[in-house]
Amino acid sequence: MNSRLLFAFLCIASLSTGCIINDNGNGGCNTCHTPAQPGDVTFLWTFGGLRCDQARDVYGVNITIPGEQLLNNGNYACSTSGVDGITLHDFAPGSYPYTLQGVDFNGRILFEANGTFVIDGSRTVMVDLAPQGSAGSYANLNWTFPGNASCSQAGVASVDVTVDSQTANFACWKGQTAQGVPTDYIAPGEHYIEFVARDASGQPLYYFNGGLTTQAYNPVNGTYNLYTIGGASISWLLSDGSVTFDCPQSNPKVYVNFQDLNTGNWVYPALNPAWPETFCSPIDWY
Repeated sequence: MNSRLLFAFLCIASLSTGCIINDNGNGGCNTCHTPAQPGDVTFLWTFGGLRCDQARDVYGVNITIPGEQLLNNGNYACSTSGVDGITLHDFAPGSYPYTLQGVDFNGRILFEANGTFVIDGSRTVMVDLAPQGSAGSYANLNWTFPGNASCSQAGVASVDVTVDSQTANFACWKGQTAQGVPTDYIAPGEHYIEFVARDASGQPLYYFNGGLTTQAYNPVNGTYNLYTIGGASISWLLSDGSVTFDCPQSNPKVYVNFQDLNTGNWVYPALNPAWPETFCSPIDWY
């Protein structure tokens, strides 16, 4: 049989699967599209990172999917057969918005999350519900030091962590555990993050700044490599292009930034509006 006819025959025989005939001169069934499939959706949930047996005030989870009639009006136990979640059956292919609410014994909403899932076969949705009224995102942070040194080897007692404009101090060892250090709840998206590692007297030893991207109701994990803090003596001259002159008596302020030539990263990125400022006179910078 002619090979072009054979390809055409195979396509015709499989039209029920959505096969498209595209004769480009070489002959054949170039693209076969399988229609979207119905399926089940399994929700697996936590509450601010806690399991059902840890979030003891949570009695159950109420699920709302607009346009869908759910068993028991969408009210489910927090844990079913030892699983913190529930499987809902027989959804047609398509996109579905949902709302999950963790409630106490009296039906008071303690935690909440919302999102969208898409059915093309069965799927699992993992959701970390946030305390009601708080932003729906956070991150678990870890840090390392040069040479993969431990906190004690690096001489670090604590670490200041700044996310956007909020700073908190943590014992160093907490950032070198499996669970890491959780941030406060923050909005999903891009954030500025900064670390200052200090010795027992509060002297800064290591530093890092950069970006943090968080996701809605899905905590992210981030490990940051802190580098040794150094210093430099910096001076400058003022010039109008033809004449160089000393700092005026008014001693105007000068804003300073530094760039890593290897990575291109700025020490004080644009996300941080408060660049350090000094006066016109030369300084030692650390």
